[in-house]
Amino acid sequence: MMEKEVYILGIDQGGTKTAAAVMRGDGYIVGSAVAKGAYFPSEGMERALEPVQEAVEKAVEKASINREDITLTVAGIGGVDWPGDDMLVKEAVQEKILPGEMIVCNDVIIAFYSGAMRSHGAVICAGTGMNGALIAKDDRMFVYGDYMEENAQGGSAISLRAARKVFDAELGLCPPTKLTKLFLEQAQVSDVDALLKRYMTEKEFRYELRFLVPQILMIANHGDEAACGLVSEFAEQIVDYVAAGFRKMKMGPEEEEVVLAGSVFKGADNPLTKSVINGIEERLPGAVCVQARYEPVVGACIMGLNRLHLEPEKLEKGIRESAAVLGLCRS
Repeated sequence: MMEKEVYILGIDQGGTKTAAAVMRGDGYIVGSAVAKGAYFPSEGMERALEPVQEAVEKAVEKASINREDITLTVAGIGGVDWPGDDMLVKEAVQEKILPGEMIVCNDVIIAFYSGAMRSHGAVICAGTGMNGALIAKDDRMFVYGDYMEENAQGGSAISLRAARKVFDAELGLCPPTKLTKLFLEQAQVSDVDALLKRYMTEKEFRYELRFLVPQILMIANHGDEAACGLVSEFAEQIVDYVAAGFRKMKMGPEEEEVVLAGSVFKGADNPLTKSVINGIEERLPGAVCVQARYEPVVGACIMGLNRLHLEPEKLEKGIRESAAVLGLCRS
């Protein structure tokens, strides 16, 4: 009698999108789909599960299998922040969408596996906001969550720090900076006084500044002193968090990989990525920094391979090739 084929269902839900992917036990991704995002703590479980169901149905259909064929589901869900949240989501998904064996965790956990084939290490995920986690060899997990303060919240924090550099330059607290021209153009104003007024009185304008992060990093990459300073300060704070996490979890950094995931770390010449890698290598000898290679939903599937003891490092060729075909690799 032939053994039943292994299929892992990966789910990644954040505020922007919900993704699902089906991976065979040989590492090949055979179906994937995307739906709108949701955040169950604010929108409610019922509404948050709707895009999960949509993405799962499409991914399973593309994989040409039935839901009953799924061996293990791994779901990384934004908002799984407190003890018991994982069981709440798990029970809801099993009841309404997919019964069977399931792991539910914060979405930053699956981001670790988007860069690492191994089962333990650390991850910093920086997009609009920032989060991080550590996973120990004995499966203990720590998610930073709200331990990360507001001025460390990824692209949002970088853009607000950059605005402050513009105001500091206007006061003479730091040298003139090319950030000034960038922010004046974004605000469609002619002077820093008018920019400051918009910054202080328009919440939506401050929120939109996060879209300037690629340009801010580019200005830093060209040697602008103020921009370089804020990148250096932000990178140092990230390294502080990583070092503190290793101490808290009593994990030796010399045995671990640190995955850098999220849009803020994208780009071959990204000065923030370079600064973080240099800082970790200096402060945490032996730790190896790697960048995310796949979308987080692939990380969810790789986490499933680990949990089923299928040794994903031996299946990397299939993972890489199929992820590339489906557009699930990080550029």
